[in-house]
Amino acid sequence: MKKRILLISHTDLDGISPNILLTLTGEKFDAKNIDINDIDEAFKELIAIGFSKYSCIYICDLTPPDFAYDYFNKNKVNVKVFDHHVTHLFANAYPYVKVIIDYDGIQTCATEIFFNYLITVYPNLNKPNIKDYVRLVRELDTYNFTDNRPKDLDNLKSTYGTKDFIKSITRRLKKDKNEFEFSPFEKRFLTIETEKITRYLEKKDKTMLRYEIQGRKVGISFAESNKSELGNYLSLKYPELDLIILIDASSRISYRTSRDDVDVSTFASLYGGGGHVKASGSKFSDEDRDTAIKNYFKDAIKLENKKEETI
Repeated sequence: MKKRILLISHTDLDGISPNILLTLTGEKFDAKNIDINDIDEAFKELIAIGFSKYSCIYICDLTPPDFAYDYFNKNKVNVKVFDHHVTHLFANAYPYVKVIIDYDGIQTCATEIFFNYLITVYPNLNKPNIKDYVRLVRELDTYNFTDNRPKDLDNLKSTYGTKDFIKSITRRLKKDKNEFEFSPFEKRFLTIETEKITRYLEKKDKTMLRYEIQGRKVGISFAESNKSELGNYLSLKYPELDLIILIDASSRISYRTSRDDVDVSTFASLYGGGGHVKASGSKFSDEDRDTAIKNYFKDAIKLENKKEETI
């Protein structure tokens, strides 16, 4: 019996698009999409289970922890890593890793790097509409747009949910088209969604706070959604600010800039994060949430969290 492939990837559009590409090859595979905050724990669980039942491990849009690389090297696991984060460049020392920042000066993404690998093994994947889809993912992830479709694509992902989005996009990419297309219904929906997002950006603009941190002038907004669009919107509107910090207390902190003289990945690294020159992130952990609560509610005493049993 032929062994399956294991795909380990991120949860954003650039992370789930490798699932779509690998599905289009016709290969049988298992997929595990991991949130940035859960990387260490997820790899510990995967290593405990073992990789022997898989013919190959693909890792996309993630930086495996050092202990995972130690495990791969020691056990000679058949793994291939595809990523585009500056903070992951050190891993190019391993022959099975491809961390590429750009192609001919154009910033790239994990989906594009993985696609360029796949078409060497599965040439039938090299179709105009699939290439166009990969371009849209790249433009969204690097925030370098030639049209509005990358933002629309991300809005659809949020609306459909990951599983249904993957199924829907996979079905339409199986058709031979010159470019990736939205359905008439999706176009109408996206018009309404764009208007809603515009109102959201304007609301967050009014509540943005200004601080100086590490000698940088920053704008800070508490944002639970549309972080990339909000960060870009605020950064372009207020060019005197070096960067925008977006705090989502439920998950992470995002850093954005539109300026060419600011590297937010360096700024994010000061707080245990990393990423791209213009878009990076760091964790907002349980400890951070606990600290915030105790700073506001001075007499707060943390209780043990227990889930109610269900019958």
